Amino acid sequence: MPANNRHRRALSAANRRRSALSAATVALALAATVAAGSVAVGSSSGTLEGRLAATQAREGELSAGIHNDTHRIEGFRGSIDDLQTRLGALESSLAVERRVLASLRSQLRAAQTRLDSLQVQLGRDRQVLVAQVVASYETPPPDIVTVIMQAHGFADLIERVEDLHAISRENASATVHVADEQKAVSAQAERLATLEASHAHETSAVLVQRDEVSQLRLALVDRQLEYVRARDRKSSELGSLRAHKQSLEHELAKLASSELAARGVAFAYTGPVGELTATPQGEYGFFQGPGTDYSVGEEPTLVAHLNALGIALHLHLIGISGYRSPQHSVEVGGFANDPHTRGEASDTPGVEGVPQATLARFGLIRPFPGAAEADHIQLLGSKY
Repeated sequence: MPANNRHRRALSAANRRRSALSAATVALALAATVAAGSVAVGSSSGTLEGRLAATQAREGELSAGIHNDTHRIEGFRGSIDDLQTRLGALESSLAVERRVLASLRSQLRAAQTRLDSLQVQLGRDRQVLVAQVVASYETPPPDIVTVIMQAHGFADLIERVEDLHAISRENASATVHVADEQKAVSAQAERLATLEASHAHETSAVLVQRDEVSQLRLALVDRQLEYVRARDRKSSELGSLRAHKQSLEHELAKLASSELAARGVAFAYTGPVGELTATPQGEYGFFQGPGTDYSVGEEPTLVAHLNALGIALHLHLIGISGYRSPQHSVEVGGFANDPHTRGEASDTPGVEGVPQATLARFGLIRPFPGAAEADHIQLLGSKY
């Protein structure tokens, strides 16, 4: 029979069976099969299944908690980044204000020093002028006859008269100049003092704002760290819980080994990877869909386990997606690093109604909850 016709007939039969098959039906069929076997797992199996269910429930709670903590951490990160940007801008503004303030204070000190020097010089000039005025009253100026008699020629006479007037004018002019310069420097000092006070106030305001933003950022970082520590605790517990869950799954699979061996099913549990046949029996077992790839990684072993499950439970299991390239995985709604891209998963219509505990007995697991992932199957112990 051509492969395409066989697959079309297989798909049609599988669809008819899936429409009538439910989780309860598969569970009852398995219970009847177990009752017919010579090995009874009984309360030991039930206890393990209960512990496994509780472990899976706690695993879901921890995963949800970790997701929520991560979401909150990311939310804090945006606010912290915004505050950090604002803090950087305030630090830059504060640096500018401090440089301007330092420059103004330097100019003010120079102006004060110049003003002190001018005050000293003005005092000396005023003393000279006072001395000249006093001398002019105490010693009468020489008369023209005396000047003429002491002069050595007319040119010397003119020079002597001009020298007397020049000295008086120079002393008076120097005093006036120093007084004017003192006023200008005093005005400059007052202006610099006003600017210095204004920039000191602005610098203080920016400093206060910088400290407030810094405190707010530190408070947010502390809150973020609380969620980081909580997430780390949950992650640590989740890791231990998953190791415990895998141990329980392995125990269930070992029990299934004895049960199936008693019924003549070729299933020998030797850990996550078993030595099983991949050849279906009639319509029961695993059938690879056209265009799929089950040759990469653990896919051949996964096929063997699924085939054993289908034969034991009289199910027609169809592998519609095994190995996928990262690009193809994204195109069909998956992720670039999901189990399919590692050759560790199969989307297998026909297993939707099989309970988790039953899958574990065949070295399999349905790692993701929800109806959309009900046919996603992996080997026990593989990475989810």
